[in-house]
Amino acid sequence: MRSKRSDDPLDVARTFRFLRGLKRNNDRTWFHAHRADWHGHVRHAWEDLVTMLVLAGARSDDRLAHVDPRACLFRLANDTRFHTGRDPYKTWLSAWLSPGGKNGAYAGYYLHVAPGRVHFSAGIYVPEKPALHALRSTFAEDGADARAFDRILRSAAIRPYLPLDTEPLRITPRGFPKTHPRLPLIRARNYLLRRDVTDAEFTERGARAVFHDAMRATAPFVRWLDTHARAEERTAADRDDEFE
Repeated sequence: MRSKRSDDPLDVARTFRFLRGLKRNNDRTWFHAHRADWHGHVRHAWEDLVTMLVLAGARSDDRLAHVDPRACLFRLANDTRFHTGRDPYKTWLSAWLSPGGKNGAYAGYYLHVAPGRVHFSAGIYVPEKPALHALRSTFAEDGADARAFDRILRSAAIRPYLPLDTEPLRITPRGFPKTHPRLPLIRARNYLLRRDVTDAEFTERGARAVFHDAMRATAPFVRWLDTHARAEERTAADRDDEFE
């Protein structure tokens, strides 16, 4: 298998080798001894990959057009100041691509790279209360917008990323009907799609192809969530415009 494609900045074999070593030796002494590997073969390649994905992703999700890729990257180092016993470093690479960078309040795309645990997620994670209420209201209305959501989830492109992960509440949120055909969506706390990627596929196809294809496939889902999560925000802005 090829470990690095000519059009892919990330060398998967070298990246996995570094992350395996870090997992076995998660301490600052080992990390500083291998700092050249981190900077020379992993960190900058990962930053370049995320930059490429933001630029390419803007073709199917124009919200990414002005996103700073650096704002999407999660740090490798853990904050251990207030968490005794926490390892000093994460043993994976990760990024959240959205208009707010790694701020999970916006609908976006999550990339996770670790040996044996590569996966991609898309959607909205822990949305702010107004956004969550707006999404629940759309499902409760059960109108054309909700049916458009159904069509997106039925599309062939989305099938590999199902089932939808919602982490639902056990009870119905206040103000919503206790019986409803879309009750699981009304009780949802998140709306996420996910696909796990084998090491063999990731190595053979390359990180850029795997993640770019995933972003393109899930973009309609993410855009639908963004449109309806920000419905109340846009309505308020329209009201303000009337008085200007």
